[in-house]
This record gives sequence, structure tokens and C-alpha cells, in this order.
Amino acid sequence: MININQVYLSGNVVADAELRYTKTGKPVLTFRMATNKYVNEVQSTSYHNIVCWVDAELYSGLRKGDFVAVAGELRSRSYEDKKGEKHYVTEVVAQNLTYGLKQNESQSNFDGYGEEEKIPF
Repeated sequence: MININQVYLSGNVVADAELRYTKTGKPVLTFRMATNKYVNEVQSTSYHNIVCWVDAELYSGLRKGDFVAVAGELRSRSYEDKKGEKHYVTEVVAQNLTYGLKQNESQSNFDGYGEEEKIPF
């Protein structure tokens, strides 16, 4: 049996991305993003924690409001805070990230497709 853990999200960055380095000097980028869902013209928003190890420094320019598309896998982990309380976190570990487009830009590439030139056959 095949198990699949793949997540695809597109939405807006909620706050500027934070670039940090591990003790060994490996860069890691973290940010939160929001995705919207519409059901019967009612909007609901979900927030997602994103962790990016691949090309983290390249994506460090992500700013609040940027539209971003993320492909990755879902991971859950736990940690103890300074008070000894256990916390659980679910995050998307990004394997591929695309940003810099405006939210409707990808759709507009197909608007009017084929209107400029009539195909003769």
C-alpha cells in the first residue's frame, strides 16, 4: 500500500518571513500563510505554519501580503517550553515554493487565449 503525504497551498503571507540559522549554520525560513475558502459566498480563512529548508536564503524576501504557492509535506512535532509544558505543532515543510505573482496573475495568462490569432485549420 502506498502512503502519500503531499500538501499544495496558495495564499498570502501573514507576516514577514523569518530567516534563522541552526547551530551548524544551515539556513531555515519560517513564515505563516493564510488560505481562503468560500462556501455559499461565505469566506473562511485558515492559517498555516510553513518551514522551508530548501533554498531558504533565496526565499527570505517574502513579506506580509505576498502571494505564495507552496508544495510540501505535512509534519507534526512536539516540544517543551521553558515552563515544561508540552506543545504540539503541525506545519508544512516546503519542498517547492513560488512567489512574486499577484493572486490573479496566474489566471489572467489564459484570459482571451486564442482571440488574437485565428488558427486556420
